[in-house]
Amino acid sequence: MKLFLIFFLPLLTTSLLATPTPREAFADTQVNKAVFIDVREADEVKTGMIKGALWFPLSRVQKDENWKKDLTALTSGKKIFLYCRSGNRSGKVLEILKGAGIESQNLGGYEDLRVHLPGNKP
Repeated sequence: MKLFLIFFLPLLTTSLLATPTPREAFADTQVNKAVFIDVREADEVKTGMIKGALWFPLSRVQKDENWKKDLTALTSGKKIFLYCRSGNRSGKVLEILKGAGIESQNLGGYEDLRVHLPGNKP
């Protein structure tokens, strides 16, 4: 049993914690298992968003005392994938969510994601 734990537990743990590729994450959104959250500000989302993404800007998370309740209602127990322009703000939101007990993953920046994923133009 010890040998099993020594050799296989790290493999199982690593695979459970691995961040999916953007395409894998997007596929989860298409079967209602996940949601993309765009944390950019209003002027930035005018350039477009990932198809089906929800807009929940960093400024709202920082200033709205009801943000947690509102975000939980939007995500309804789904996996949460965050993105912003470059990945910095989505990293900040990830840490805030983590502190609030909400699991999420940072997929980085919109400019990189839009090359691989369908988008919506305003």
